[in-house]
Amino acid sequence: MRFRLRTLALLLLCLATAPAFAQRAKSLDAVPGLLTSPEAKAVWAEQMEGRPAPDHLGTRELAGLDAGMLRRLLVPDVADGRIVLLGARRWVQHPGHVVALVCYGDDAPRSTPAEPSCETGDTAQVLGVLRVSDAGDAQLVARLRLDDGIAWPLLSWGGEQPLRMEEAGAAAIPERWERFDLAAYRLSNGAPALGLRGGWSEGYAGGGAFYSALYLFELRGDTLKQVFGAAMSMYRDIAGSWNDDGTREHDIEEWAGVLIVEPRAHHGHQDLRLRERGGRGGDLYRWSPTADGYSRVE
Repeated sequence: MRFRLRTLALLLLCLATAPAFAQRAKSLDAVPGLLTSPEAKAVWAEQMEGRPAPDHLGTRELAGLDAGMLRRLLVPDVADGRIVLLGARRWVQHPGHVVALVCYGDDAPRSTPAEPSCETGDTAQVLGVLRVSDAGDAQLVARLRLDDGIAWPLLSWGGEQPLRMEEAGAAAIPERWERFDLAAYRLSNGAPALGLRGGWSEGYAGGGAFYSALYLFELRGDTLKQVFGAAMSMYRDIAGSWNDDGTREHDIEEWAGVLIVEPRAHHGHQDLRLRERGGRGGDLYRWSPTADGYSRVE
């Protein structure tokens, strides 16, 4: 009942108080021409056109490393048959290093999916950093269990949240891990921060919604610490009135942001600014010694 009421509320909100980033398509075929953000276009391509998603987690190439070696370094006590996703990518901003993610279940999966995915409700997840020599030898630098002991921030997309995040509250780990974000997030004098993006999705009777968030992890010697989290994109499609020709109108909402490392620093860490794509201003985040991470400046 709660799901149906929330869907109806979202539909009424779109029709009555359409925000600046909302548009109405006369039919489903007209939706792609209205989308502006790369994130929304990617959702459309994958969900509506059936295009395979890019390998953002490095599950195919594994940064040129051996799968067995990666598993032994990251999760030595987990049998091969329990692994549901293993990915690795070269950390270009931190030469000689590789980032890796392994997701595993309690038992071996009953079937092998066409594309591996890391659904957090069904798996344990380990994020790792490895040092790789020119000869290809790898050594574990740091690893972090993502599904245990982390206080994930409660995020908001313009006042909206995925239903499962609302229900989970402060322990709102994303529903799935989607991609490494290895941009030049140099927060301090140490190694650049490691970015990881997660997402949520909801299905409606006529449409759906997709949310993504970015989390930054600071490499501190042989440990990883989650220090930042923010909503990064949202795409929502709610089917509306039927047309005389049998097509159906669709109310489309999209928003996407970019994270900027500011030149000014506080407490040894650069300020961060989250800005809407193509916009100005944005939310400012500053290092908080008390929180041992970033907090938004009110």
